[in-house]
Amino acid sequence: MNQIISQHGWAFDSSLWKELKKIYIKNKWIWQDGERGYFNKTLVSPKWINNNSNKGKNIIIIHSLGIHLIDKNTLINASHAIFINSFYQFIPDNKDKKLIIKSLERMKKKLNTQEIKPMLNEFHKNSFFPNEINLNFKETISSKFDNANISQLKSDFDKLMITNKPPLLVSKDCNVLIIKSTSDRILNNNSSKSFIELMSKTQTKKPRILEIENQGHIINNYKIFNLIDNWIENKYD
Repeated sequence: MNQIISQHGWAFDSSLWKELKKIYIKNKWIWQDGERGYFNKTLVSPKWINNNSNKGKNIIIIHSLGIHLIDKNTLINASHAIFINSFYQFIPDNKDKKLIIKSLERMKKKLNTQEIKPMLNEFHKNSFFPNEINLNFKETISSKFDNANISQLKSDFDKLMITNKPPLLVSKDCNVLIIKSTSDRILNNNSSKSFIELMSKTQTKKPRILEIENQGHIINNYKIFNLIDNWIENKYD
């Protein structure tokens, strides 16, 4: 039995995986979504379904802050982990640190004001850059900003601001794929590099690193499918 558990990042929801999910369910995979409940959805933290045969794959697909939001037992029991523009520490220890902190503080202040909608719109625009925000996303999330769960957004935003290197993430024997966008406007390159370096040191098997050009913090779903499918089926050298 092959399973996938997904976890979106801050200010997104499980609809991020909608098209990818359809493909895997059609191919008889069990797919569960982690959901933070920011936009008219119930908070969900899925667990692995017990697989007595131990022959299947337990795959986690995580975007951005999702690495700090997913259940830790789910992480440690994954056989495969796919990290998309993820990080241990969001605020880098470099020359950009002060500027990023100021930007985050401005965003946080707007969460409790009427400026939340334009702020989230700007964040999503930058997340999709250099691509346009896709129609599916506009229909599923952007239209629900007026009823956003401010408390949950604030709580997870605080997690983002204090993220640091956790002592344990996935098991040392977990197969790891790291997907990094070269045009990411959200995640500082130093934070991305630090994550890759640490994962490379802690895993028994060296992680597969894929750098994707002309993609932003959010990667086109069809491009993601090709990358993930090739890796799962061991089509890379």
